[in-house]
Amino acid sequence: MSAIALWVLIGALVVLFLYQALIFSRLAFLRPKVEPDRDTPVSVVICARNAMQDLEELVPLLMDQDHGEFEVVVVNDRSDDDTWELLQWLKLEHPRLKPVDLQADEKFSYGKKMALGVGIRSAKHPHILLTDADCRPAGRDWISTMAAGFHNGKELVVAHSPYEHRPGLTNLLERYDGLAKAVQYLAFAKAGLPYMGVGRNLGYTKAVFANAKGQLRHRHLMSGDDDLFVNEVARRGNTAVVVDPRSFMTTRATEGLLTWVRRRRRHFTTASHYRFGHQVLLFLLPLARVAFWVAIVALFLLGRPQEAWIGLGVKVLLFQPITMLAMNNLLGGTLIWWSLPLEAVFLLLDPAIYFSTLISKPRRWK
Repeated sequence: MSAIALWVLIGALVVLFLYQALIFSRLAFLRPKVEPDRDTPVSVVICARNAMQDLEELVPLLMDQDHGEFEVVVVNDRSDDDTWELLQWLKLEHPRLKPVDLQADEKFSYGKKMALGVGIRSAKHPHILLTDADCRPAGRDWISTMAAGFHNGKELVVAHSPYEHRPGLTNLLERYDGLAKAVQYLAFAKAGLPYMGVGRNLGYTKAVFANAKGQLRHRHLMSGDDDLFVNEVARRGNTAVVVDPRSFMTTRATEGLLTWVRRRRRHFTTASHYRFGHQVLLFLLPLARVAFWVAIVALFLLGRPQEAWIGLGVKVLLFQPITMLAMNNLLGGTLIWWSLPLEAVFLLLDPAIYFSTLISKPRRWK
C-alpha cells in the first residue's frame, strides 16, 4: 500500500509541476501594467434588475471615466422598483447614458441573456465592456485600461473582478474563491487556452457577439452569459488578458453563506458545456490536488513520513510560490498567505456543492 501511495504522490507532483510550469507561471511572471487607450470608442453595457440603489452610485462613477468617446447602456430588465425612473432622471444629467427598457412578457420566460443581447444590439460602438450594477471600477482609468486589450486585432478581453473585503467567514471564502478562479482562467488564457471570463469585467466586439452561435445553443441555461460565451468564441489569437490593477472592477460582497452557496451552485451548471479539452484540463487539476493530499496522508499513516515531508516540501517551496506570485499580480493581499489551507478546504467544498446541483437544480437569476 505504501508503494502505491508513493507512486500516486509522484504522479500528482508531475501533473502539478506541468500546470505550474506551463500555465500558472504565465500569470505569475506577467508584467501587469499596460498603456491605457483613451481613444477607442467603447460602449459599456449593464443589465440591471431591481438595482436602483446600485445604479445611483455606479452610473456617476462610470460617467467620470477618463476616456474620450464612450456611452453607458443600461438595460432595465423587468424591474419592480423605480430603476427605470431613476435612469430617466440620470439621463438628464449624463447625456452619455442610454437607458433601455425590457418589459416582462407573460408568454415567454427568459433570463439575463435576453437582456444582454438587447443591450449589445442597442450599443452604438463596436467595442463592448460588460459589468454589473453591483460593481465599482478601481478608478477613472477602468475603460481606457480595458480598451487597451483590444489592440492588435483582439476581439475579447478577460480581466479580474475581485470581491470587496468585509469581515466574516463567507467573505473570506468568496474572496478566495474569486481570486483562485481568476488566477486559473487568466493564467489559462495567457497560456493560449482561454476558457472563461466573468461578466462583471469582460470586453468583446459586437462582431464576435453577432457571429457567435453559443448564445442560441445555451439560451436554456440560467448561467453562462459570460463563461459559456467566452468558451465558445475565445481562441489563442483573439483573446487578450489585462491584469493591470486599474482594470479591476470590484464586486459587492455577498450577504450570507447560503446566498453565496446558491450563487456557486448556479455556476456549476455551466462547466459541463465547456469544450471537451477544457473539461479534461479543469478536471485533471483538482484531481491531481486531491491525489496529492490523499497520498500525503496515506504515507504518514503507513509509516513513511520522510517521503510525505519531501512531497510537502516540493509543494510548499516549489509550487506554492508560483501560485502566490500569480495572486500577488491580482492584489490578493492577505489571501495569499491563506492560499494553501483554503485550497484544501475547497477541494472538499466544491464537490459537495456540485453534487447538490444534481439533487436539486438552481433557480434562475434574481
